[in-house]
Amino acid sequence: DTRNINLDRLVGNWESINLNPTVIYTEMEKAIYLRNPHESSKQASPATYKIQEDEDGFFINYNMKRTAISHDTKLDILTISVLGDYMRN
Repeated sequence: DTRNINLDRLVGNWESINLNPTVIYTEMEKAIYLRNPHESSKQASPATYKIQEDEDGFFINYNMKRTAISHDTKLDILTISVLGDYMRN
């Protein structure tokens, strides 16, 4: 079941399969950071999205919309509904 996410397993960097912004997940803040792959870490701060949960599962508010998040533990693929799939970097 990809709706039940163990957030501890998401810690680390995730690279987009579709060349979308890189995702960094930190356990301490339980937040997802999206970093544009063409920005250096010294030039720009990543956008921060707090992971939330409701009866439908985990999500972030991305561009003012509820955006679902799921994790396939067998393939270790993180999916952010509007951005696509991410592989652990």
